[in-house]
Amino acid sequence: MINPFFHTPRRRFITLITLVAVVAFGWYAVQPVYPRCTIGVGSGSLVSAGISTEEMEAVARQAYEDALADGACGPSHARFRDWIG
Repeated sequence: MINPFFHTPRRRFITLITLVAVVAFGWYAVQPVYPRCTIGVGSGSLVSAGISTEEMEAVARQAYEDALADGACGPSHARFRDWIG
């Protein structure tokens, strides 16, 4: 009789770890990457010291969108695009 592949707990564990690793690597590969700008994003904008993290991210996002519209920055792309050329 042929044993099923998932018969032993060790094989189940190795299969589960492999599946988790493949999913994590795939998630990492599709995360957006922002290319470097030719000029500093947000240069010249003043931000108060008491600003929250969410507001700081909004300011940075707006500065990036402005630089993107001006042609100073390239658009974001998936990380794996850098790997395949």
